[in-house]
Amino acid sequence: MNKLIPILILILTSCATPKPVVINTSFSTIYKSTNGGTENAGYLHITNNEDYIKLIETLKIDESEFNKLVVVNFKENDVIVLYQGQKASGGFAIDVEKITWENESLLIKKVETIPNKGEMVTMALTSPYCITIIPKANNIKIVQ
Repeated sequence: MNKLIPILILILTSCATPKPVVINTSFSTIYKSTNGGTENAGYLHITNNEDYIKLIETLKIDESEFNKLVVVNFKENDVIVLYQGQKASGGFAIDVEKITWENESLLIKKVETIPNKGEMVTMALTSPYCITIIPKANNIKIVQ
């Protein structure tokens, strides 16, 4: 009888339905601008509120917009800032199209807008960027 108890426990526990693994792929672009980015294309991964506030203070953002940006839950989320680099005219933009997980890395697919040939655009230097809230991630890869 004593030998049957461990076998019975094994059978009962092995019949349990495994809990589904929920992978967070939600994101939200909270700010986009054509001016104020960096001279070179790239990205900045921010994982804490202190670094995030420092970034926001360096951008020339209206105070009404500033108050919307400061609310990020860094216990569950990170922030990614995508920079398109300096451009010779208007008509350029950058944004996050989608995110997916691959192994331990968060893949961020960006989408870049460029003006059509012959399209009327402003003749001014621009440096587009976007600020997006993403799930917590140790490794990030930006893909086109």
